[in-house]
Amino acid sequence: MALSAQSSALWAKKRSVDGHHLWLPLITHLVDAQNVINWLMNHWLAEGQRQLLCQSLSAEDLQKLVKFLGFMHDLGKATAAFQLKPAYNGDQELDHELRDQLTFNGFQGLDDVALARKSPHALAGEAILESFGVPVAIGAIIGGHHGRPADRRPRKQLRTYTANYWQSDQNAALQAPWQQVQLELFHYGLSLSGYQHVAEIPSVGQPQAVILEGLLIMTDWLASSEFLDDDTQMPLFPLIGVADTWQDVDMTARFQQAILAWRREDKWAPQAVKTSSDPYQARWGFQQNSVQKVMTEAISQTLDPGMMIVEAPMGLGKTELALVATEELAYKTQRDGLFMGLPTQATTNAMFARVNTWLAQLADRQGEKLQIKLLHGKAEFNELYRHLPRATNVNQGHSNAETEQVESVMVNGWFSGKK
Repeated sequence: MALSAQSSALWAKKRSVDGHHLWLPLITHLVDAQNVINWLMNHWLAEGQRQLLCQSLSAEDLQKLVKFLGFMHDLGKATAAFQLKPAYNGDQELDHELRDQLTFNGFQGLDDVALARKSPHALAGEAILESFGVPVAIGAIIGGHHGRPADRRPRKQLRTYTANYWQSDQNAALQAPWQQVQLELFHYGLSLSGYQHVAEIPSVGQPQAVILEGLLIMTDWLASSEFLDDDTQMPLFPLIGVADTWQDVDMTARFQQAILAWRREDKWAPQAVKTSSDPYQARWGFQQNSVQKVMTEAISQTLDPGMMIVEAPMGLGKTELALVATEELAYKTQRDGLFMGLPTQATTNAMFARVNTWLAQLADRQGEKLQIKLLHGKAEFNELYRHLPRATNVNQGHSNAETEQVESVMVNGWFSGKK
């Protein structure tokens, strides 16, 4: 299915560096995101999460829906309100260059447009998809992918802020190009996802929607990252020169290069905790106490584990109990991650060393490298954390005695901030 020059002229990102004008065509970003979300679903999402999704969707339906969400996530950028936004650094020459490109491809009267700032692109995408007949639950995932789900029916946006979507409130000639590209991109995305008609798109329940929302947010973070981190400037999904078009980009090679650069760690494969012997003795060199023994055995016998709450005095070994429980629960529910939350930076720093030692043991047993992240504002002042190897140079070897003992645990610099 060919894409028109009008749709190809839309931008998703733009910036200037030392006088060089760069942009990312919208279609490039949409295909990037579709490639990324499909890969994450098949290779990064935990098996237990995939099983939860498949409670209401067949494997084939899930594959199609995930691709659809990836492609459609930024459909709201195919609107007048977004395409006329100025560059963040105030480069008016870049703005004019991309506006002239739109004019050349059939969008007229752009210089005198004044629009209300009431239609952020995530909300706009949800409104457009609802108007095309996409199930409300699926549109809501698009609308919430920047963390702010709509608090009212998004489709009303099309009536209240019509010009934000189609440049004019009433002029049909000005509206037509915007309506055309939105419909064209929608059908293009349908086809790439494996759908023939909008009626084939399934709805989902809230538990499935939550997982899909998180997966889409993860996808957009990754597909929107130009570089792995600020230090190495290793390219992930870079912008291109404004003289280049999306047809000049090898989309397959671009995606493969980005995933190879980003995927620097192995995946934890949880194993069953053996209760025939003392798991605490094997991990920490001390004998389990009665509370630890009872809880470990209880988890090992449960068929459908949920939340486990342990309330006990200090010094009873709740931390070690929690880590053993994590191994058991991860194995039973087929999950592959742990979040450890504490109330202060001081308690977090103290706990970080203990969790890191535990994770290193897991990594050594698995014979692979696993990742860890200290998530508070002064993490870089933590000596242990600062000396952990980074994903960008993890294969270069370390001679420093401080790092040799934690070689199997590393930090992926891309996972910063909210990520």
